[in-house]
Amino acid sequence: MDDSGGFAPPPPPPPSAGGGGSIPQRGLGDILSTAFDVYKANAAKLIVIVAIVVVPLSFISHFVTGVLLKPTVTQSTIVINGQTIAGTTVSTRSFGAFVFGGLIAAAIAVIISAVLQAALTRGAALASVGDPVDTEASYRYGFRKFGSVLWISILVGLVVGIGFILLIIPGIIFLTMLAVTIPALIVEDQRGTAAMGRSWNLVKGHFWHVLGTIVVAAIITSVVGAILGLLGGSNWFLQWIFGSIAQIITAPFAALVTVLLYVDLRVRGEQLTGDRLRQELALQG
Repeated sequence: MDDSGGFAPPPPPPPSAGGGGSIPQRGLGDILSTAFDVYKANAAKLIVIVAIVVVPLSFISHFVTGVLLKPTVTQSTIVINGQTIAGTTVSTRSFGAFVFGGLIAAAIAVIISAVLQAALTRGAALASVGDPVDTEASYRYGFRKFGSVLWISILVGLVVGIGFILLIIPGIIFLTMLAVTIPALIVEDQRGTAAMGRSWNLVKGHFWHVLGTIVVAAIITSVVGAILGLLGGSNWFLQWIFGSIAQIITAPFAALVTVLLYVDLRVRGEQLTGDRLRQELALQG
């Protein structure tokens, strides 16, 4: 009851992409603001999803590159015309060790990306319709979909990479048209090229809307990541700490923007409802 003796209104539901009913179409500003609102309402669980993978694996990556492969520095002296001159000798590790360390770091980055994309996309999709985010269930799902997400990520990366080699503009086109490939896999269980085709069909007719959204979201996450990354300086341990913090903070927001963009495209073309989205997630669950 409230102070006047009447019944107080129930608390508002968590921000979502529309709950169970109709979902409104959203422009760039609405998608970003909704992503922030959903993030705030589910921050703890979304951050935990990222931290579980990022913290240990990024530590290994930074340790390998910052300690095991760090160049050795030795002090030496040279006598010229009776004068002793101090010098510094920097020696790098062998080329084989450098390549090995680089492969380890790359493999870790791929694992982090694939698992996080699967787990975060599912968690973000649940959050977008106001459902609770289950960290354990999201990770079970993430590991189960690891192979599919990895394969799609490779395919999209190759297509976009080739596009950028071809005078950049084709790369921008491919990047935009394939922007919601991962949500198509996670929500609808589209596989391989079918997921890429699904993204292409959803984006068709909304190119500038999608491009503007992913560019602005990328700028936001890049600025936050760069600011935190600078705090790490040249120390590998601090780089690991602040790099992990940057990824932990920005990854959920990027996933939410991608999911909300995917949902918005389906609303525009298919009148997607919250109930239907929830049912599709349950089927893949």
